[in-house]
Amino acid sequence: MRSNSMFTYNLSLAMQSFKRAPSLYFLVVLTLSIGVGLLCANLALVNSMASDPIPEKSEELFHVSMNTWPNDDPQAEPFHILRYREAMKIVASDIPKNSAVFYASGVYARDSASLSLKRFDSSVRATTPGFFALTNAPFAYGSGFIKSSGMEVVIGHELNQKIFSGENSVGKVLELDGELLTIVGVLKPWNLRPLFYHATEGRAFNLTDDIYAPLETSIDLGWSIHARSSSTVSYKGVKFTRDRDVFYLQAWVELENSAQKQAFQYYLDNYSQSLKEVGEHPLAIRNELRDVNAWLLEQNIVDQKVLAFTLASVLFLCVCVFNASSLLLSRFHSAKFEVGLRRAIGASNKHILVQGITESALLGVIAGLLSLLLSWLFLKLSTKFLPDLENLAVLEPKLLLLGVLLALVTAVFSALYPLYRANRYTISAELK
Repeated sequence: MRSNSMFTYNLSLAMQSFKRAPSLYFLVVLTLSIGVGLLCANLALVNSMASDPIPEKSEELFHVSMNTWPNDDPQAEPFHILRYREAMKIVASDIPKNSAVFYASGVYARDSASLSLKRFDSSVRATTPGFFALTNAPFAYGSGFIKSSGMEVVIGHELNQKIFSGENSVGKVLELDGELLTIVGVLKPWNLRPLFYHATEGRAFNLTDDIYAPLETSIDLGWSIHARSSSTVSYKGVKFTRDRDVFYLQAWVELENSAQKQAFQYYLDNYSQSLKEVGEHPLAIRNELRDVNAWLLEQNIVDQKVLAFTLASVLFLCVCVFNASSLLLSRFHSAKFEVGLRRAIGASNKHILVQGITESALLGVIAGLLSLLLSWLFLKLSTKFLPDLENLAVLEPKLLLLGVLLALVTAVFSALYPLYRANRYTISAELK
């Protein structure tokens, strides 16, 4: 009961102190909240860039890179894109639990039954069926297709909202660049930050795709490649790539343990060796498997400019703490008589310290709440000037909590030196 009454007493003293110097305390709160808010906004960007997009099995998913380039180039590194023949060799293996081979494309989509001719520019992932299990794609309705061929598609939540107002559209028919394909599945809202399955070509922070179509169907329909591709020969379109040296497919595999990884590595190396024996692999055999986080690290996903600005935000927060401390020091200095009077009637240094910490903690809570609003505002402003950051500007609950705690800690830290100085004054000097 005594501790509760003392806390209430100290809280009432803090409120009285705020009333006596509202402008000064407002400046302290504003200074700290700006520093904390700016830092939290930058931490939100870094957190999105450096986060694990699929933590439940990121150590089991591996990107496949191979150096099957047919020309003798000693500087050639393993490619993140593969030929159709290597992709099919990967899909044919029964070692991985799941495998996915795909390329990025795009089409115009509309409801074939609609009277409107309005079409929606849609991103396409032309993929093998294993993609959905490998990525843990969340389904709202229906399921994925089970073959790499067939006039079936899975669509994303956003496209389903645009065309079918979010209803269960399984069984409905989409017209995609003049071709009719039936919807077999609709995904729930799906955010992957970063977009690990296509982290190259600056797409790590793109949204997930609008449409997922069978790989063979997409090739047969001639849906063009909307990502990096390389070739040693000329070709008229994607439908002519199966038997040519055209590199454009990305491959991921799910390997549940080190034994599976070793077996699959051996499988890839044996395949490359078979090519070398018939003179189709002039380079040294280098097939690489990188798990999700290693692959993202390889792609330098975290922007160095954002890291530098985050460091600058830390230094700016230090300046804010110094300024807040200076303001509080002036406040305690102007209140020397009050402090001296309280000590004269029996308040100890400990009581003065506890009251000062209570006051600063209350300031910290207020500054923390204001910093949350400022963090959101800073993120919105950053997306206005840098639209590419829009998908990264997300304040997660842990960052909101961090903002409040950081404001609380900085507020208390700002008050430590002023409190130390207040307790160094002699009672006689304070009462003069």
